[in-house]
Amino acid sequence: MKLLQIHKKSYLVTYCFLLLALSNSAIASTNQSDSIYQSLHNGKISFDTKLFYMVRTFEKTPDPSTKALTFGGIMKYESLSYRGLKIGIGYYGNFNTGLYSDYTAANPKGGTSLLERKTGDDINFLGEAYLQYKYQNTEVKIGRQQLETPIIDILQLRTLPAVYEACVVKNRDIANTMIELSYVRAYSGFASKDNGFLRHDDEWGKDGLGSLYITNKSIQNLYISAQYVLPLSKKSNSGSHIAIEDYSYLDAKYSLPYGDVSYIKFQAGGNRYDKKSDSKMIGARVGGMFNKKIGAELSYNQIFSNSFATILSAPMYTDWQQGYSNYEPSMAYGARFILYPLKNLKIKAGSVNVNAASGYNRDNYIESIFYGAYTLNKASKFELLYSFKDQKAGSSRESRQDFRMVYNFNF
Repeated sequence: MKLLQIHKKSYLVTYCFLLLALSNSAIASTNQSDSIYQSLHNGKISFDTKLFYMVRTFEKTPDPSTKALTFGGIMKYESLSYRGLKIGIGYYGNFNTGLYSDYTAANPKGGTSLLERKTGDDINFLGEAYLQYKYQNTEVKIGRQQLETPIIDILQLRTLPAVYEACVVKNRDIANTMIELSYVRAYSGFASKDNGFLRHDDEWGKDGLGSLYITNKSIQNLYISAQYVLPLSKKSNSGSHIAIEDYSYLDAKYSLPYGDVSYIKFQAGGNRYDKKSDSKMIGARVGGMFNKKIGAELSYNQIFSNSFATILSAPMYTDWQQGYSNYEPSMAYGARFILYPLKNLKIKAGSVNVNAASGYNRDNYIESIFYGAYTLNKASKFELLYSFKDQKAGSSRESRQDFRMVYNFNF
């Protein structure tokens, strides 16, 4: 009940804020109402829709196999800029078609994450509602919005992305550098399956999260990104101390002079824990594309001391599709091939071997994946993905297979 109240309250606050912002803009610019009218009248309406079919099959009982065919996506309006100011509103929804569906909501392992968490009901809520202002090299965006950073991300592996209630300030005054400061209060969960915005005070602290994200490309062929996320309070609403005190990440990519595109990448990250050992994560990847037809990647990751955690993202090079945090101490390596056999056809296939560290048994598996995407035209694309996650002997998780077919239609 408390979470529902927070959901309703945040919805009303954001909605009222947008109405107030529009009213104030109109009042302050009475002599230029035509310009405001044009910015609203000529705004862009977009539809990002997906027909999504997924089957998840577990190798053992009693965990049931699950399948669902849903249709949904994002219907969004964004105004044109007026004196640097614009607004955006997006409706998020995903609906069970009633065909080919066998959803076991009571089993937490049984869901496809396409529908509402636990209940399996349809998803529909106001996902985006923001006010954005840009002046020279500085941009401010406040309200419900998508965030795409290494630690806090949309992670769109289903029909809907995750969205956040946040305030974000970006600045590009320094040459070749972007600095982003943000405050995050709540979010909609992976694949927006919370069907609204919930606060996570037990994990984030009672005052939300502060984030610093920086990217730089001052050195030729080198791109660096770094992020630090800090809970603004170490206490939850109940007064207990949160387990993870911060989140950090660093990534460096250096372009190599071979083939069409080639590179080597390094990453590092970690967390400070309360009353437990801190975690450390390192990784490396080398990859390239040749003759615009074939490419390959080799990846490595290792986690030490304690579990590596993010807010919601999949930054590790060996985590191609899951984004499941926290990641237990382990060592992983993998290879993936990328092919373009036809102009509009892209294929990826590979495997990753994850070996749990001594004393851990969850992240201990071999996962093989196949991904194909065929672009029909500018507005539509067909995707197919198959993955087999083979848990090793003694693992606390169960082996499973995922099969997904997605038709994307955007206009």
